[in-house]
Amino acid sequence: MLVPAAQTGLGRDLVITRRDIHEIQLAKSAIRSGVEVLLEKAGLTYSDLDEFIVAGAFGTYLDLRSAVRTGMFPPLPMERFRQVGNAAGVGAKQMLLSVDKRQEAEKLAGRMGYVELTGQASFTPLFMKNLVFEV
Repeated sequence: MLVPAAQTGLGRDLVITRRDIHEIQLAKSAIRSGVEVLLEKAGLTYSDLDEFIVAGAFGTYLDLRSAVRTGMFPPLPMERFRQVGNAAGVGAKQMLLSVDKRQEAEKLAGRMGYVELTGQASFTPLFMKNLVFEV
């Protein structure tokens, strides 16, 4: 139990269960393994990363130090991480408002590729390795 019912304002205890921990492990491992596979495909290492951008609602409220400490994110200096919030929403708005931004996005999209993570031979072993919390 994290917080008793009397203090939650919800009328019930706030608890963390074994299932909650398991779900966090799965998400943590998928994120870290995905990063590692993509770096491998690009022929890069963590030290090659100038910036690690964390987007979306998940990334907005995530404690970056905890994400690094538990192994969700790579062991980079904290100044290389940047939380950007709703990047997809901001990008969509830019596409609607600017012809130049649409053209820039089209050029960028032409350089992008798709990687099916589970189709990569290294993904499953990495996923199993990354299930462990590194605390």
